[in-house]
Amino acid sequence: MIKKRFHTSLQLKLTLLLSLLMIISCVLMYFFISHSAVSGMDGLQNYMIKVDPQDGDSPITFNVDPKALFPQFEQEIQETKEVFLLRSVIATTTIILLSSVCTYFLTKKTLTPLQKLTSEVSQIQAQNLSTQLSVPNSKDEIAQLTSSFNEMLTRLDNAFSTQKQFSANAAHELRTPLAVLQTNLEVFEKKQEPEMVEYQQLFTMIREQTTRLSQLVGTLLDMTNLKSVPRTDQVALEELVDEVFCDLDPVAEKAGISIHFDDSSSQDSHTDVTGSYVLLYRAVYNLVENAIKYNRPNGSVTVSVKEKNSQVMILVKDTGIGISLENQKKIFDPFFRVDKSRSRAMGGAGLGLALVDSIAREHGGSVKVLESNEKGSIIALMLPVSSSKN
Repeated sequence: MIKKRFHTSLQLKLTLLLSLLMIISCVLMYFFISHSAVSGMDGLQNYMIKVDPQDGDSPITFNVDPKALFPQFEQEIQETKEVFLLRSVIATTTIILLSSVCTYFLTKKTLTPLQKLTSEVSQIQAQNLSTQLSVPNSKDEIAQLTSSFNEMLTRLDNAFSTQKQFSANAAHELRTPLAVLQTNLEVFEKKQEPEMVEYQQLFTMIREQTTRLSQLVGTLLDMTNLKSVPRTDQVALEELVDEVFCDLDPVAEKAGISIHFDDSSSQDSHTDVTGSYVLLYRAVYNLVENAIKYNRPNGSVTVSVKEKNSQVMILVKDTGIGISLENQKKIFDPFFRVDKSRSRAMGGAGLGLALVDSIAREHGGSVKVLESNEKGSIIALMLPVSSSKN
Protein backbone atom coordinates (compact mmCIF):
# COMPACT_ATOMS: atom_id res chain seq x y z
CA MET A 1 0.00 0.00 0.00
CA ILE A 2 1.39 3.35 -1.05
CA LYS A 3 1.17 6.07 1.56
CA LYS A 4 0.15 9.49 0.31
CA ARG A 5 2.41 12.29 1.37
CA PHE A 6 0.91 15.37 2.91
CA HIS A 7 2.06 18.47 1.05
CA THR A 8 1.64 21.83 2.76
CA SER A 9 1.14 24.93 0.68
CA LEU A 10 3.51 27.88 0.74
CA GLN A 11 0.70 30.00 2.16
CA LEU A 12 0.27 27.63 5.13
CA LYS A 13 4.03 27.42 5.67
CA LEU A 14 4.35 31.21 5.78
CA THR A 15 1.35 31.47 8.12
CA LEU A 16 2.81 28.89 10.51
CA LEU A 17 6.22 30.53 10.45
CA LEU A 18 4.89 34.03 11.12
CA SER A 19 2.50 32.70 13.77
CA LEU A 20 5.39 30.99 15.53
CA LEU A 21 7.32 34.25 15.55
CA MET A 22 4.30 36.09 16.95
CA ILE A 23 3.78 33.44 19.64
CA ILE A 24 7.38 33.74 20.76
CA SER A 25 7.18 37.55 20.79
CA CYS A 26 3.86 37.65 22.67
CA VAL A 27 4.97 35.07 25.23
CA LEU A 28 8.18 36.95 25.94
CA MET A 29 6.23 40.24 26.23
CA TYR A 30 3.68 38.54 28.48
CA PHE A 31 6.30 37.28 30.91
CA PHE A 32 8.11 40.64 30.93
CA ILE A 33 4.95 42.69 31.61
CA SER A 34 3.56 40.17 34.11
CA HIS A 35 6.82 40.00 36.03
CA SER A 36 7.03 43.80 36.19
CA ALA A 37 3.40 44.16 37.34
CA VAL A 38 3.60 41.41 39.94
CA SER A 39 6.86 42.81 41.31
CA GLY A 40 5.19 46.23 41.64
CA MET A 41 2.22 44.73 43.49
CA ASP A 42 4.50 42.84 45.87
CA GLY A 43 6.25 46.12 46.67
CA LEU A 44 3.01 47.51 48.14
CA GLN A 45 3.38 45.21 51.16
CA ASN A 46 6.11 47.45 52.66
CA TYR A 47 4.87 51.05 52.68
CA MET A 48 6.95 53.91 54.15
CA ILE A 49 5.29 57.09 55.52
CA LYS A 50 7.15 60.40 55.89
CA VAL A 51 5.81 63.21 58.16
CA ASP A 52 7.12 66.82 57.95
CA PRO A 53 6.53 68.76 61.23
CA GLN A 54 5.45 72.39 60.89
CA ASP A 55 7.77 73.75 63.61
CA GLY A 56 10.88 73.08 61.57
CA ASP A 57 11.91 69.87 63.26
CA SER A 58 13.42 67.01 61.29
CA PRO A 59 11.02 64.87 59.24
CA ILE A 60 9.77 61.70 60.80
CA THR A 61 9.63 58.52 58.74
CA PHE A 62 8.16 55.16 59.75
CA ASN A 63 7.11 51.97 58.05
CA VAL A 64 3.48 50.99 57.94
CA ASP A 65 2.35 47.46 57.30
CA PRO A 66 -0.79 47.66 55.13
CA LYS A 67 -1.89 44.32 56.52
CA ALA A 68 -2.29 45.89 59.96
CA LEU A 69 -4.38 48.76 58.63
CA PHE A 70 -6.30 46.77 56.01
CA PRO A 71 -6.72 43.05 56.91
CA GLN A 72 -8.11 42.28 53.41
CA PHE A 73 -5.24 44.04 51.61
CA GLU A 74 -3.10 40.94 50.96
CA GLN A 75 -6.06 38.96 49.65
CA GLU A 76 -7.05 41.79 47.33
CA ILE A 77 -3.49 42.00 46.05
CA GLN A 78 -3.46 38.26 45.35
CA GLU A 79 -6.82 38.40 43.58
CA THR A 80 -5.65 41.38 41.54
CA LYS A 81 -2.54 39.46 40.43
CA GLU A 82 -4.62 36.44 39.44
CA VAL A 83 -7.06 38.58 37.46
CA PHE A 84 -4.20 40.42 35.79
CA LEU A 85 -2.45 37.20 34.82
CA LEU A 86 -5.68 35.68 33.49
CA ARG A 87 -6.51 38.75 31.43
CA SER A 88 -2.94 38.84 30.13
CA VAL A 89 -3.20 35.21 29.00
CA ILE A 90 -6.56 35.84 27.33
CA ALA A 91 -5.32 39.02 25.63
CA THR A 92 -2.12 37.33 24.45
CA THR A 93 -4.01 34.31 23.09
CA THR A 94 -6.54 36.54 21.34
CA ILE A 95 -3.81 38.64 19.76
CA ILE A 96 -2.01 35.50 18.54
CA LEU A 97 -5.17 34.00 17.01
CA LEU A 98 -6.25 37.23 15.33
CA SER A 99 -2.74 37.85 14.02
CA SER A 100 -2.53 34.29 12.65
CA VAL A 101 -5.85 34.65 10.84
CA CYS A 102 -4.82 38.03 9.41
CA THR A 103 -1.46 36.59 8.39
CA TYR A 104 -3.17 33.71 6.56
CA PHE A 105 -5.34 36.04 4.48
CA LEU A 106 -2.55 38.55 3.90
CA THR A 107 -0.21 35.83 2.65
CA LYS A 108 -3.01 34.55 0.44
CA LYS A 109 -3.36 37.99 -1.12
CA THR A 110 0.42 38.34 -1.45
CA LEU A 111 0.78 34.93 -3.11
CA THR A 112 -2.09 35.44 -5.55
CA PRO A 113 0.28 36.55 -8.39
CA LEU A 114 2.41 33.44 -7.76
CA GLN A 115 -0.67 31.19 -7.90
CA LYS A 116 -1.71 32.90 -11.13
CA LEU A 117 1.79 32.36 -12.53
CA THR A 118 1.62 28.68 -11.58
CA SER A 119 -1.73 28.32 -13.33
CA GLU A 120 -0.46 30.00 -16.51
CA VAL A 121 2.76 27.97 -16.57
CA SER A 122 0.83 24.70 -16.17
CA GLN A 123 -1.09 25.51 -19.37
CA ILE A 124 2.07 26.00 -21.46
CA GLN A 125 2.56 23.17 -23.94
CA ALA A 126 4.98 22.58 -26.81
CA GLN A 127 2.33 23.93 -29.20
CA ASN A 128 1.94 27.32 -27.50
CA LEU A 129 5.46 28.22 -26.36
CA SER A 130 5.06 31.61 -28.02
CA THR A 131 2.42 32.55 -25.41
CA GLN A 132 3.72 35.24 -23.05
CA LEU A 133 2.80 35.25 -19.36
CA SER A 134 1.22 38.39 -17.94
CA VAL A 135 3.76 40.30 -15.85
CA PRO A 136 2.31 41.92 -12.69
CA ASN A 137 2.91 45.61 -12.07
CA SER A 138 4.29 44.99 -8.58
CA LYS A 139 7.92 45.08 -9.82
CA ASP A 140 8.86 42.61 -7.10
CA GLU A 141 10.50 39.16 -7.20
CA ILE A 142 7.36 37.58 -8.69
CA ALA A 143 7.40 40.10 -11.54
CA GLN A 144 11.08 39.35 -12.14
CA LEU A 145 10.35 35.62 -12.08
CA THR A 146 7.55 36.07 -14.63
CA SER A 147 9.83 38.08 -16.91
CA SER A 148 12.48 35.35 -16.64
CA PHE A 149 9.87 32.75 -17.58
CA ASN A 150 8.90 34.80 -20.64
CA GLU A 151 12.53 35.04 -21.73
CA MET A 152 12.94 31.28 -21.23
CA LEU A 153 9.77 30.60 -23.25
CA THR A 154 11.08 32.78 -26.06
CA ARG A 155 14.35 30.83 -26.15
CA LEU A 156 12.49 27.52 -26.04
CA ASP A 157 10.13 28.62 -28.80
CA ASN A 158 13.05 29.62 -31.02
CA ALA A 159 14.81 26.33 -30.30
CA PHE A 160 11.68 24.28 -31.00
CA SER A 161 11.00 26.21 -34.20
CA THR A 162 14.55 25.68 -35.40
CA GLN A 163 14.43 22.00 -34.50
CA LYS A 164 11.06 21.58 -36.17
CA GLN A 165 12.26 23.26 -39.36
CA PHE A 166 15.45 21.21 -39.29
CA SER A 167 13.48 17.97 -38.89
CA ALA A 168 11.12 18.91 -41.71
CA ASN A 169 14.00 19.76 -44.03
CA ALA A 170 15.83 16.57 -43.10
CA ALA A 171 12.72 14.50 -43.78
CA HIS A 172 12.30 16.22 -47.14
CA GLU A 173 15.92 15.58 -48.11
CA LEU A 174 15.65 11.92 -47.10
CA ARG A 175 12.35 11.48 -48.90
CA THR A 176 13.64 12.76 -52.25
CA PRO A 177 16.19 9.99 -52.98
CA LEU A 178 13.81 7.40 -51.54
CA ALA A 179 11.10 8.58 -53.93
CA VAL A 180 13.54 8.37 -56.86
CA LEU A 181 14.48 4.84 -55.85
CA GLN A 182 10.87 3.75 -55.46
CA THR A 183 9.77 5.26 -58.79
CA ASN A 184 12.61 3.71 -60.78
CA LEU A 185 12.13 0.32 -59.18
CA GLU A 186 8.40 0.39 -59.95
CA VAL A 187 9.09 1.31 -63.58
CA PHE A 188 11.74 -1.38 -63.89
CA GLU A 189 9.43 -3.97 -62.33
CA LYS A 190 6.84 -3.45 -65.09
CA LYS A 191 9.32 -4.30 -67.86
CA GLN A 192 8.89 -7.77 -69.28
CA GLU A 193 12.45 -8.55 -70.38
CA PRO A 194 14.87 -5.83 -69.22
CA GLU A 195 18.08 -5.53 -71.17
CA MET A 196 21.53 -5.54 -69.61
CA VAL A 197 21.91 -1.82 -70.24
CA GLU A 198 18.72 -1.17 -68.27
CA TYR A 199 20.08 -3.24 -65.38
CA GLN A 200 23.26 -1.22 -65.41
CA GLN A 201 21.31 2.04 -65.45
CA LEU A 202 19.21 0.84 -62.52
CA PHE A 203 22.27 -0.18 -60.51
CA THR A 204 23.95 3.15 -61.26
CA MET A 205 20.85 5.04 -60.10
CA ILE A 206 20.62 2.95 -56.93
CA ARG A 207 24.30 3.53 -56.16
CA GLU A 208 23.98 7.29 -56.66
CA GLN A 209 20.88 7.61 -54.50
CA THR A 210 22.20 5.38 -51.71
CA THR A 211 25.44 7.37 -51.73
CA ARG A 212 23.43 10.55 -51.41
CA LEU A 213 21.43 9.04 -48.54
CA SER A 214 24.59 7.87 -46.80
CA GLN A 215 26.19 11.29 -47.10
CA LEU A 216 23.07 13.01 -45.77
CA VAL A 217 22.67 10.62 -42.85
CA GLY A 218 26.36 10.90 -42.04
CA THR A 219 26.21 14.68 -42.01
CA LEU A 220 23.12 14.68 -39.81
CA LEU A 221 24.85 12.36 -37.36
CA ASP A 222 27.94 14.57 -37.37
CA MET A 223 25.84 17.63 -36.52
CA THR A 224 24.07 15.72 -33.74
CA ASN A 225 27.21 14.35 -32.09
CA LEU A 226 29.40 17.46 -32.18
CA LYS A 227 29.29 18.07 -28.43
CA SER A 228 30.41 14.52 -27.61
CA VAL A 229 33.64 14.77 -29.63
CA PRO A 230 36.75 15.58 -27.49
CA ARG A 231 38.46 18.86 -28.42
CA THR A 232 41.89 18.40 -26.86
CA ASP A 233 44.08 17.70 -29.94
CA GLN A 234 47.00 19.94 -30.90
CA VAL A 235 46.22 20.61 -34.56
CA ALA A 236 48.78 22.04 -36.99
CA LEU A 237 46.58 23.93 -39.44
CA GLU A 238 49.10 23.90 -42.30
CA GLU A 239 49.35 20.10 -42.12
CA LEU A 240 45.57 19.81 -41.87
CA VAL A 241 45.10 21.94 -45.01
CA ASP A 242 47.70 19.83 -46.83
CA GLU A 243 45.78 16.66 -45.95
CA VAL A 244 42.53 18.23 -47.17
CA PHE A 245 44.22 19.12 -50.46
CA CYS A 246 45.44 15.55 -50.89
CA ASP A 247 41.91 14.18 -50.39
CA LEU A 248 40.24 16.78 -52.64
CA ASP A 249 42.84 16.85 -55.38
CA PRO A 250 40.98 14.26 -57.51
CA VAL A 251 37.73 16.20 -57.10
CA ALA A 252 39.40 19.46 -58.09
CA GLU A 253 41.15 17.83 -61.06
CA LYS A 254 37.88 16.34 -62.30
CA ALA A 255 36.17 19.74 -62.04
CA GLY A 256 39.07 21.52 -63.73
CA ILE A 257 39.81 23.64 -60.63
CA SER A 258 43.31 24.31 -59.33
CA ILE A 259 43.86 24.43 -55.57
CA HIS A 260 46.75 26.25 -53.88
CA PHE A 261 48.05 26.92 -50.39
CA ASP A 262 49.31 30.47 -49.86
CA ASP A 263 51.95 30.40 -47.11
CA SER A 264 53.04 34.02 -47.57
CA SER A 265 50.68 35.21 -44.80
CA SER A 266 51.80 32.57 -42.30
CA GLN A 267 53.93 34.11 -39.61
CA ASP A 268 55.31 30.76 -38.39
CA SER A 269 56.03 27.46 -40.05
CA HIS A 270 53.20 25.91 -38.03
CA THR A 271 50.07 27.45 -36.59
CA ASP A 272 48.69 25.17 -33.89
CA VAL A 273 45.23 25.25 -32.34
CA THR A 274 43.65 23.14 -29.62
CA GLY A 275 40.52 21.31 -30.71
CA SER A 276 39.23 18.24 -32.47
CA TYR A 277 41.34 17.27 -35.47
CA VAL A 278 38.43 15.31 -36.97
CA LEU A 279 35.99 18.22 -36.69
CA LEU A 280 38.41 20.88 -37.88
CA TYR A 281 39.38 18.66 -40.80
CA ARG A 282 35.70 18.31 -41.71
CA ALA A 283 35.20 22.08 -41.49
CA VAL A 284 38.15 22.92 -43.78
CA TYR A 285 37.23 20.05 -46.10
CA ASN A 286 33.68 21.35 -46.50
CA LEU A 287 34.86 24.90 -47.17
CA VAL A 288 37.35 23.83 -49.83
CA GLU A 289 34.93 21.32 -51.39
CA ASN A 290 32.22 23.98 -51.53
CA ALA A 291 34.65 26.40 -53.20
CA ILE A 292 35.49 23.75 -55.81
CA LYS A 293 31.87 22.83 -56.53
CA TYR A 294 30.60 26.38 -57.00
CA ASN A 295 33.54 27.75 -58.95
CA ARG A 296 33.90 28.90 -62.54
CA PRO A 297 35.34 26.58 -65.20
CA ASN A 298 39.15 26.53 -64.96
CA GLY A 299 38.91 28.52 -61.74
CA SER A 300 41.06 28.30 -58.63
CA VAL A 301 40.82 27.90 -54.86
CA THR A 302 43.45 29.42 -52.56
CA VAL A 303 43.73 28.65 -48.85
CA SER A 304 45.85 30.62 -46.37
CA VAL A 305 46.35 30.58 -42.60
CA LYS A 306 47.17 33.70 -40.59
CA GLU A 307 46.64 35.43 -37.27
CA LYS A 308 44.82 38.73 -37.05
CA ASN A 309 43.11 40.62 -34.22
CA SER A 310 43.73 37.84 -31.68
CA GLN A 311 42.28 35.23 -34.00
CA VAL A 312 43.61 32.40 -36.09
CA MET A 313 41.96 32.54 -39.50
CA ILE A 314 41.75 29.95 -42.26
CA LEU A 315 40.88 31.86 -45.42
CA VAL A 316 39.35 30.05 -48.40
CA LYS A 317 39.32 32.17 -51.57
CA ASP A 318 37.62 31.07 -54.80
CA THR A 319 36.99 32.52 -58.25
CA GLY A 320 33.26 31.76 -58.33
CA ILE A 321 30.34 33.98 -59.23
CA GLY A 322 30.05 35.39 -55.71
CA ILE A 323 27.33 35.41 -53.08
CA SER A 324 24.67 38.11 -52.83
CA LEU A 325 24.65 40.25 -49.70
CA GLU A 326 21.28 38.91 -48.50
CA ASN A 327 22.54 35.30 -48.77
CA GLN A 328 25.92 35.74 -47.13
CA LYS A 329 24.54 34.83 -43.69
CA LYS A 330 21.90 32.39 -44.91
CA ILE A 331 24.41 30.06 -46.55
CA PHE A 332 25.37 28.81 -43.06
CA ASP A 333 21.76 27.85 -42.25
CA PRO A 334 20.89 24.14 -42.53
CA PHE A 335 19.47 23.08 -45.94
CA PHE A 336 19.85 26.55 -47.46
CA ARG A 337 20.95 26.61 -51.12
CA VAL A 338 21.63 29.66 -53.26
CA ASP A 339 21.05 27.64 -56.45
CA LYS A 340 18.84 24.65 -55.58
CA SER A 341 18.95 23.02 -59.00
CA ARG A 342 22.72 23.22 -59.16
CA SER A 343 23.07 21.97 -55.57
CA ARG A 344 20.90 18.91 -56.25
CA ALA A 345 22.81 18.15 -59.43
CA MET A 346 26.02 18.11 -57.38
CA GLY A 347 24.52 15.98 -54.66
CA GLY A 348 24.42 18.73 -52.07
CA ALA A 349 21.85 18.88 -49.28
CA GLY A 350 22.66 22.32 -47.94
CA LEU A 351 24.34 21.00 -44.79
CA GLY A 352 28.04 21.44 -45.59
CA LEU A 353 28.42 25.07 -44.51
CA ALA A 354 25.92 24.61 -41.66
CA LEU A 355 28.21 21.89 -40.29
CA VAL A 356 31.19 24.26 -40.63
CA ASP A 357 29.30 26.88 -38.62
CA SER A 358 28.46 24.35 -35.88
CA ILE A 359 32.06 23.15 -35.67
CA ALA A 360 33.33 26.73 -35.44
CA ARG A 361 30.93 27.52 -32.62
CA GLU A 362 31.92 24.37 -30.73
CA HIS A 363 35.52 25.61 -30.85
CA GLY A 364 34.58 29.09 -29.66
CA GLY A 365 35.00 30.60 -33.11
CA SER A 366 32.91 31.56 -36.10
CA VAL A 367 32.73 31.44 -39.87
CA LYS A 368 31.63 34.21 -42.19
CA VAL A 369 31.96 35.65 -45.69
CA LEU A 370 34.69 38.31 -45.62
CA GLU A 371 34.40 39.39 -49.25
CA SER A 372 32.20 38.42 -52.18
CA ASN A 373 31.68 39.89 -55.65
CA GLU A 374 31.40 38.79 -59.23
CA LYS A 375 35.09 37.79 -59.22
CA GLY A 376 34.84 35.40 -56.27
CA SER A 377 34.45 35.06 -52.52
CA ILE A 378 36.60 34.78 -49.39
CA ILE A 379 35.22 32.75 -46.48
CA ALA A 380 37.05 32.83 -43.14
CA LEU A 381 37.00 30.14 -40.46
CA MET A 382 38.07 32.00 -37.29
CA LEU A 383 39.26 30.43 -34.04
CA PRO A 384 40.20 32.35 -30.90
CA VAL A 385 43.86 32.66 -29.95
CA SER A 386 43.00 31.39 -26.46
CA SER A 387 42.55 27.94 -27.96
CA SER A 388 45.66 28.13 -30.07
CA LYS A 389 49.34 28.17 -29.29
CA ASN A 390 50.52 27.05 -25.91
